[in-house]
Amino acid sequence: MNGLVTIIVPVYNMRAYISRCVRSLTCQTYPDLQIVLVDDGSTDGSGDICDAIAGKDARVEVVHRANVGVSAARNIGLECARGLWVAFVDADDFVSPFYIEDLLSAAHDGCEIAICSFAWVLNGNEKDVSFRRGDSIRRITGREACVSRFGKALPLYNRCWGKIYQAQLWEDLRYPEDKTIGEDIFVSHTLLYRARHIAITDGVLYAYVQTPGSIMRGAFSLRRLDALDAWQEAVRLFSEAGDRELERIARRVYCSRVFDARCICKKLNLKDRETLSMLRRRAVTAYREAKPVGGYIDSPSYMTAAYKLKLFLGRWCPPLYAYLFIGKRTGL
Repeated sequence: MNGLVTIIVPVYNMRAYISRCVRSLTCQTYPDLQIVLVDDGSTDGSGDICDAIAGKDARVEVVHRANVGVSAARNIGLECARGLWVAFVDADDFVSPFYIEDLLSAAHDGCEIAICSFAWVLNGNEKDVSFRRGDSIRRITGREACVSRFGKALPLYNRCWGKIYQAQLWEDLRYPEDKTIGEDIFVSHTLLYRARHIAITDGVLYAYVQTPGSIMRGAFSLRRLDALDAWQEAVRLFSEAGDRELERIARRVYCSRVFDARCICKKLNLKDRETLSMLRRRAVTAYREAKPVGGYIDSPSYMTAAYKLKLFLGRWCPPLYAYLFIGKRTGL
């Protein structure tokens, strides 16, 4: 038996979407669930909808809190979790009826994390989603997942949703509540690195809905610079673990992200001198620490040379770096 699975859903002003989301959870083919809805101080009646749903299904629990942000809401959900497994779903998204069953099936052979594919959904087109049960399962180590994540920046690895985790991975790990952007990245590298084995199914089991609110979250703001701290945290993690090969890759990615942020701020004609000065100092330090690298385990020699050239341009010729690697992009 796989045992109880806890699904955590932070809810903030999601009146238009929360019923659809929770309905997709209560209709799961795997029935042994604890569904924790954390009402994060909603002002649009979302909390009342959650209470009404909980009154009809004993597996649904609602926690009402003053608005504390998504990271704190997820942490509250983790404190309430009783399951042997933990999953996260965003309140404006929804999942396949086989979401939990198929993730557990993928993880059955000693894996601590299972990951599925997802479908992008433009708001209003959810009927066009074609969920698909997987035909194959790939098994990798957590370290291999880290190499892929940093080398290819795969969104599957960066998000908390689209996965199921053994609860023990979260035992002493929580989201940083002082970060409002990129909070997933702060914990994802630790979770992946801790896992001995990870299962990846090609099944499309999660619908990632792009609402007007999520599109706004994609726009640039200074808060998005919090993500730089997350990538820098990965450098610290691998450095303290003594994993020099992953540390080198993490330094390369962090350095590139700093250069991206600096170029985008200049492109947007940011007038905040303190922020620009901070990015300039970070760029100098990040390049100094990434420059001595002789090679990367995720790249052949010619790609290593290309990465070194890219970072060289970011440090010494930002306008050319911006032209080649930023283009019209204005988001991190």
